[in-house]
Amino acid sequence: MKLQGLRALLAIVEHGSFSEAALELGVSQSTVSHAIAELEEELGVRLLERGRFGAVPTPVGERVADHARAVEAAVAAMFQEAAFHREELRGELCVSAIRSLAVHVLAPVMSSLRETHPDLRVTVSEVANWAREPMAHLRTARADVALTMSSLAEDVLFWRLLRDPYVAVVREDCTVRGRASLRDLVRQPLIVSSGPCSWPIRGALLSVDPTFQPAYEIADDSTMLALVARGLGVALMPELTVDALPPGTRIAPLVEHVERGLGVAVLPRSLKVPAVRVFLERLREMFPEGEVPPLDGPKGPLLHADDVDAARPNQSAAWPGPIASAD
Repeated sequence: MKLQGLRALLAIVEHGSFSEAALELGVSQSTVSHAIAELEEELGVRLLERGRFGAVPTPVGERVADHARAVEAAVAAMFQEAAFHREELRGELCVSAIRSLAVHVLAPVMSSLRETHPDLRVTVSEVANWAREPMAHLRTARADVALTMSSLAEDVLFWRLLRDPYVAVVREDCTVRGRASLRDLVRQPLIVSSGPCSWPIRGALLSVDPTFQPAYEIADDSTMLALVARGLGVALMPELTVDALPPGTRIAPLVEHVERGLGVAVLPRSLKVPAVRVFLERLREMFPEGEVPPLDGPKGPLLHADDVDAARPNQSAAWPGPIASAD
């Protein structure tokens, strides 16, 4: 089986057409067509449905594409390993990240890596739904590393990097002064995220009032802040998602300690990839209070892909309860 056929399949799945795939791969469209025909003949199945508006994978084509991504990732890892042996680090590292971690964690790590490993190319895929997309990206080899909220998935290693407390965003003229209590806020029109980002704060509010219902459920952080600025309610948000407050609004810390755990997730097999190990080690250096364990020592690797139990932190602490305590 030729890698050219697998790469042609992945390019077509990504772009939806043979011509766009040919442009990406830097070959003629006939070369792409021939590579796909060879691959389909070798596998004995139809991988793509051709039509007037492009090409889409068949169900089996989707599954074969997932395997093709894994093969391509393994080939890239081999080249990285050889380069690493020559005391070089080159190639590509794909990172899937929720927005707040892309801003506050990934950006400084990428800047640091560019200084020490200029031949390593880090690509970023921002995700909206932390509950599904980062894990799906890891399992289908679309990403080598995911920066996301706490995960208890059995096949994934997750290490917390930091804790992100929830805060209330209120208007300047709000009667709430100092720290805000959920027992008082639950009587206000509350604005929360419509996604999984709101799960910890929803749990905390339901423990205060089992009948709690938000006034607004909003997907976009900036829209939540705009509603607050217009006097339509109080937004309860993780602190790291509040990038720029609109005029006339302010942050009120909560009396109750409600937080989300943010960290890094990888598949155990990815620990064999040099770029992944370097990325994790840089996270460990930049976030010393986090859970990322030492990966390498002076005599070689301390943590291998087979050391899953040793690598996995105490999972009982991975997902905090809705209200840990009142400060």
